[in-house]
Amino acid sequence: MKMSLQQLETFYWIARLGGFHAAARHLHLTQPTISARIQELEDTLGVRLIERGRQRIEITPAGRDVLAQAEKMLRLADELENLRNRRDPMRGLLRLGANESTAMSGLLELLAQLDKQYPDLRIELTIDVGAALSRRLNARELDVAILSDPISAPHVIDEAIGMADFQWVASSRLALPRGDFTPADIAGRRIVVTPAPSTLYQVADEWFRSADCEPENLGTCNSMLVMTKLVAAGHAVSVLPVSVVRAEIDAGIIRTLPVKPAIAPRPYYVSYLREEQKLGGGIIVRMAREILMQSGLLMPL
Repeated sequence: MKMSLQQLETFYWIARLGGFHAAARHLHLTQPTISARIQELEDTLGVRLIERGRQRIEITPAGRDVLAQAEKMLRLADELENLRNRRDPMRGLLRLGANESTAMSGLLELLAQLDKQYPDLRIELTIDVGAALSRRLNARELDVAILSDPISAPHVIDEAIGMADFQWVASSRLALPRGDFTPADIAGRRIVVTPAPSTLYQVADEWFRSADCEPENLGTCNSMLVMTKLVAAGHAVSVLPVSVVRAEIDAGIIRTLPVKPAIAPRPYYVSYLREEQKLGGGIIVRMAREILMQSGLLMPL
């Protein structure tokens, strides 16, 4: 029995996402189908690729060798498939995704420049969290996306364009003590972040876990604009990109909170399909970097 690209793709996503369940969800398959594909691949190669424990899986040394070759084969298959799909990247439909931070910072200017310079380019826009944008890119439902924390398939290229500054923010009307705030200080307050697996949720979760601390009242909201209003009204504190609330900070409505440990800036990316390298890797990367730097959302790498 010969191995198949489907088996190699299944093994790749198990290794990439860390488990059978996550791979099944990503590939829209049942877990028994995922398990059967891996068993068939192991039988064909005559080696064990994965050690299955109760809590987590481990890729064997032989599995790591197979994984490296699988990535090359999947990439080559994509390149061969896309030979027939070449087109002028400056004409036709561009399926562009962006996270909400980008949408609230420099997206309008980016769209205006694309429209001015490339009038034959039609844009279909998707605004969502980075994890959802990555899934759509991997499924070829998007051509290019501007996001943080991408999880990309071999046929997607991630190009870093800058670093985003995240800070804890609160209403200026709240009577808060002076000095630095620790995770224990903020854990007892009402907190609002975007739902997991968003970057804001990860930033907050990692910050609390760094001090082995569990927030007592952490709520979620899928709109960063509404979150800003909740913070301004004193309803909750949040962790947000500074550029998103710059107007409220300048007006004295919201203030940043000094915290220990400090929140490390997070990298931002333009991710794009390999066949869109001229558009995504050239034009969009250049424009997005310049515009989002000017907007204050990004700092240099």
